[in-house]
Amino acid sequence: MTKIYQQMIQDVPILEVTPEEPFHKQLPLVIFYHGWRSSKELVLTQARKLAQKNIRVVLPDAMNHGQRITDISSIPSFTFWNSIQGNLSEFSLIRDYYKDKDLIKDGKIGVGGYSMGGMTTGALLTAHPEITAAAIIMGTPDLALYAKLVRQDAKRRGIYVPEDLEKLTGWINDYDLSQHPEKINHRPLLFWHGTNDYRIPYRQSKDFFDRVHGESYADQVAFITGYKAGHLVETRLMDKVANFFEYYLE
Repeated sequence: MTKIYQQMIQDVPILEVTPEEPFHKQLPLVIFYHGWRSSKELVLTQARKLAQKNIRVVLPDAMNHGQRITDISSIPSFTFWNSIQGNLSEFSLIRDYYKDKDLIKDGKIGVGGYSMGGMTTGALLTAHPEITAAAIIMGTPDLALYAKLVRQDAKRRGIYVPEDLEKLTGWINDYDLSQHPEKINHRPLLFWHGTNDYRIPYRQSKDFFDRVHGESYADQVAFITGYKAGHLVETRLMDKVANFFEYYLE
């Protein structure tokens, strides 16, 4: 059994999912991020599976999503990148909330996410060495390449794209794991991506893995291919993600 608590950390709406034990017990912490146009409630099944492994799970609503829902900018991907940037800026706020309450067991912090949440995860790895383990599920670690593909696709379809959109989202390069792969720094990192993903290209994740898996800093990086799988998470995959974090955060 698990318990779910709804609260605000400053202005960030979260769901906290814990084992059915004393609420103030020290536990490993996993912050898990939802995907584009989704919400924290839609990753509750994954959170419950993690909590059953004796892990405290925090599900934030990204900016422009869930309780913070807003209209999408007509500029292609502008709201998308703003949402990821918000996740990055609020990570330390969430981390410190639990750290200050002395609720993180042995400093073990996991980060994971689906799709946009997976991209958030890769970006956080470039800036936060305190992260113990991470899971990027159907999200590309190559932010700059994905941004380029979105711009090119918009132009092909005749959608207005500002001439300086690349510059306006230039912060992406600082958080692009594919440009800073050494930041993995021997940490356990799990990838899962479906070969038939129509939203985020499978090859972006797989090519990154093929490039780094022989490097010493990537000695704990693993990749699971979902053969003929699309942009969808199934229960069996949720179990694998939960087992991964249980193993590396115990």
